[in-house]
Amino acid sequence: MENFCVDLRDKKHAKRYLEMNSPNRITANNLTPLSLDATSLIKYKLSDELLARVAASGSLRSSSCRSAVWRLVLRCLPYETKDWEISLSRSRNHYRVLKETHLIDPHDTKFSQDPELNNPLAPIEHNPWNTFFEDSDLRDIIGKDVSRTFPEIEFFQGSNIRQMMSDILLVYAKEHPFANYRQGMHEILAPLIFVIYLDNEAFQHAKENDELKMLTVEEEDILNCLFCKDYLEQDSYNLFCAVMLEVSRWYEDPSQSEATKSSITKEPYMRVQDLVPASRLMEDLVDIGNLLQEIDPTLAKHLSSLDIPPQLYGIRWLRLLFGREIPLHDLLFLWDVLLIDRPIAPLAKCIFVSLLVQIRHLLLVSDYGGCLQYLMRYPPIADIDSFVKLARHYRNPKKNAKPVLKSNNFSHITVAGSSHPNQTHRPSRPPPSCMGKDELESPPTILALAPVFQKVKNTIRDRSNTVSVPPSSKRSDEVRREPLRTTPKHENWAKEVQMMEEQVSTLQIRLNEQDMMCCQVSKALEVCAQDVRNAKSSEECITIAQTLLDLSKTLLSIKTVPVGTSPPRNEAKTQFEVNPKLYESPKIRKVNEMVDMKQKRPQL
Repeated sequence: MENFCVDLRDKKHAKRYLEMNSPNRITANNLTPLSLDATSLIKYKLSDELLARVAASGSLRSSSCRSAVWRLVLRCLPYETKDWEISLSRSRNHYRVLKETHLIDPHDTKFSQDPELNNPLAPIEHNPWNTFFEDSDLRDIIGKDVSRTFPEIEFFQGSNIRQMMSDILLVYAKEHPFANYRQGMHEILAPLIFVIYLDNEAFQHAKENDELKMLTVEEEDILNCLFCKDYLEQDSYNLFCAVMLEVSRWYEDPSQSEATKSSITKEPYMRVQDLVPASRLMEDLVDIGNLLQEIDPTLAKHLSSLDIPPQLYGIRWLRLLFGREIPLHDLLFLWDVLLIDRPIAPLAKCIFVSLLVQIRHLLLVSDYGGCLQYLMRYPPIADIDSFVKLARHYRNPKKNAKPVLKSNNFSHITVAGSSHPNQTHRPSRPPPSCMGKDELESPPTILALAPVFQKVKNTIRDRSNTVSVPPSSKRSDEVRREPLRTTPKHENWAKEVQMMEEQVSTLQIRLNEQDMMCCQVSKALEVCAQDVRNAKSSEECITIAQTLLDLSKTLLSIKTVPVGTSPPRNEAKTQFEVNPKLYESPKIRKVNEMVDMKQKRPQL
């Protein structure tokens, strides 16, 4: 115990003792997940390596300082906390000047209110109305995009947030004419505003709960300046500009470059993948195709045979930083890892390929339309942690181990939560010989045909409700008799559809019976395997052998047993016997067969 004694009377020793034994202590060698809060953010010395480890561990998902970490790694803020107030004041004043310069209001008092100089119809050079009209078209385009930003999240539906986003995007477009405004920039800005807003609210909540006791007055003033909610727009613009420095390469206009004009060929019907890359976006998409060929040649060959290059669907993926393919709460974690690895282009390419590898089992069994549906409406990822580990492994295979690949997507829904189109219209399946066992899916059920029958039924109903207008009054009697002639025909159609529904229901019952039988036999085989391990005499082995023979007969009877009868079973009652009532199912009715319509029809 003497080695652990500390002289608490010495202030220096006491301070060092508290630092070394603090549960929130952050060190580069600490392998436990870290949780950054306002106190640890300003108390301890941070670095790129430490923040990279924190981001990769997923700790920022529960942190109230995610926006501060993003600003630190993107160099919006220095690592010296004493310089934060000066840096923040400079960036906020800079945005205020830009906004006053670029957002023109002709009614502002800074402009002359002389009707001859400030008049919408005055053809003078320095008329503020000229700039106002020039910006109105761009503001309309931005406003339409902003109104469609994350419609499922209430935060982005507020008029103040939409106005803030429009002003930031317009100022950025006027300040950066080489990039201007391109569709998709609003979906880069939206998560940034969302994160800064949440951190500001979390800090205010911590102050109200008196969770900042360990901070000095100077440290608390620095955090008050950092998380001031009055500067949400200014801080969002500063962070947006830093992110756009990394992403602007994918928003360049290729038509403005001379190299693009000289590389245009006149060959008709040329494929997009055969064109010479005219921008850095197209060059990166070509690199992604080559990377996919190295990592998964089978998938690359399949997509190439269907003529689906990355240039066809990958522009949106890169420009939005995968914002449409991943839900917002998982997208923020992905950006934690992406923004810390600068420049972000190499890791973004690995994330792109990882998205394809994640759904390779769906793409390999899909045709052209099915693959495009999965690529344009990406199935949600179930485990974002393993996905990020896979992308980081492709980025640096020697440093990051490859995770275990498994089915990690909800293939039946889209990111928006609606049913995936491929679940209704099943794609064609290639021969099983070209796929591995882990790539095969379960066969589609009979109920997949139910929408087809419903369309036929609706068509018949629509035809029965349609009556043509006679051209003259002489055929009025024929028109009156026309429904009487056509009604029996439509009734017959309705009966045919009803019969088809009954057949579908009966076939589905048979499939359910077979599934249930297979489950029961599987359980029985497990029991037999356990009995084999515990068998001590030849009599027990003979009993087990007889049981296995009975199970074999049961499996053979699945294909041959008629509907309404039970499969053969052992006379001795065992724990794997199946109730014969479960196998009673209605027979399939033939065409023109008389049926009692009062009986309750099985439902789909």
